[in-house]
Order: sequence, then C-alpha cells, then structure tokens
Amino acid sequence: MTDEQALQAWWERLTPEQRDRAAAIALRPAPRGMAVDDLAATMLVAGLPTARMVWTGQPEHLVEMLDEVAEFVNRVSRTS
Repeated sequence: MTDEQALQAWWERLTPEQRDRAAAIALRPAPRGMAVDDLAATMLVAGLPTARMVWTGQPEHLVEMLDEVAEFVNRVSRTS
C-alpha cells in the first residue's frame, strides 16, 4: 500500500496538464496502460508503484497505473 503522503506530495508537484492526464487515465478500467512520458516519470521518481506491461506496439502499454494510485487520483481530482 502506498503512503497517502507520498501520493499527495506527488499530486502537488504535477502540472495542471499532468493532473488532467492522470485523471483521464485513472478513470479507465484496469489495466490502465500509460506511455513512458513525463507523467509516468513523475510516478517513478516519486516512488509510486507501477507495473511493467508487455509491449504491444502501442506506447501506452509500457507502464500501468495501479488501482491504488488510480483511486487516489479519482478522489483528489474530484475535489480539485
């Protein structure tokens, strides 16, 4: 389980555009594939859990936003 403070600190450092992308990804059903881009990099640097996904030829299938991160993003993006 990821520490709530780590999730909050990560969220506070995101740009508004990154928050919008995170919220859109978090609304998807699992598995939530993401490209390895600036948003995914912020998750890795913050030490948040991710899962590697099998390469399918689509860049969004390189890393997965896990349920606990998605639940946090869904909760905070509704109150922001």
